[in-house]
Amino acid sequence: MLERLARQTVRDLDPYEWEASSEVVAARHGLDPRDVIRFDLNTSPFPPAAWDRAMEAARLERIPNEYFDTAYAELSSLIAPYCGVGEDQLVIGAGADEILDVLTKTFLDNGDAAVISVPTYSMYAICARQLGATVRAVPLGAEFALDVDAVLAAAEGAKLIFVCNPNSPTGNPADPAAINRLIAAAPCMVAIDEAYAEFHGWSAIPLVAAHPNLIIVRTMSKGFGLAGMRLGWGVAQPEVAAMMNRVRPPNSVSVVTARVAAAALRDLAGMRAHVAAIVAEREPFAAALRGAGAHVYPSVTNFLLTRWPDPATAQAVYSWLEGRGLVVRNFARHPLIPGHLRITVRSAEENARFLATLAARPVAVGTV
Repeated sequence: MLERLARQTVRDLDPYEWEASSEVVAARHGLDPRDVIRFDLNTSPFPPAAWDRAMEAARLERIPNEYFDTAYAELSSLIAPYCGVGEDQLVIGAGADEILDVLTKTFLDNGDAAVISVPTYSMYAICARQLGATVRAVPLGAEFALDVDAVLAAAEGAKLIFVCNPNSPTGNPADPAAINRLIAAAPCMVAIDEAYAEFHGWSAIPLVAAHPNLIIVRTMSKGFGLAGMRLGWGVAQPEVAAMMNRVRPPNSVSVVTARVAAAALRDLAGMRAHVAAIVAEREPFAAALRGAGAHVYPSVTNFLLTRWPDPATAQAVYSWLEGRGLVVRNFARHPLIPGHLRITVRSAEENARFLATLAARPVAVGTV
């Protein structure tokens, strides 16, 4: 009976596939949770450089029994100059996922259409389908390139186009010229998820001034090392931001998150040093993975998409690593990228442990 009472879109929805927690992984394999390293979530191995100052900032003058500033004024005053935009262009929320939820609620009705390029982050389709919208999936082109012509063809009559740039799980960026052409020609809103912008070093935010149909989504989960705090924002022209702020819940960002995020935003040099350390690890890590038999795709992010000889080999590598506390993202049987694993680039020490564990895997004759 309860199932019948749920909305049809909920009954039909394929939910997000939650990753097992470190505690669950440890219990599964008889490990100490502290020995589990997440090579699957594209998180940073480093907390904010000014962590002590961040935690000091989170200390409250009084018990937080009152609601926090729902306008997030302090955060806005720091995010706006970081992005080079006005405070009236911001929509702040509890992680980029809340911004995705808000923008779909702002622009999609039941029966509307959204366009995504696949494979990509699954929350775009989930947010759209929760509202009863249809999702038009356009395959990425050769080397996972954004197929602008195909996206524009699919966008006829659509309300919203999602672009992940750089893309997850592939790690590659779209050509800036392709992004410009897509935004200029799109007959609808274009949302560009720039979760990995700190690693990429390029952003479409400067294009917002000329394009009222453009929304940029950013997060502090990756480069800033604050995935557990949940802080993200959207950037759009003031009229669009105002529409989205009508939909935004008023108190989703906690006072602790806001204080820690503000401290991190005041230490951009520390964040950039951590990003540089991860980027410096990326190519040596990729070269070692190639030596272990994987095809490694080019990446401008903090992760590497790898292809193994076949799905069975990829699954075996995944299982071997997880059994020793090293969790990677398993795409071994993904319909679009079978035989693939996505691997986060972490610290030099963690990457070395990963490679040593991978090298110790028993390999049958004739396999990789």
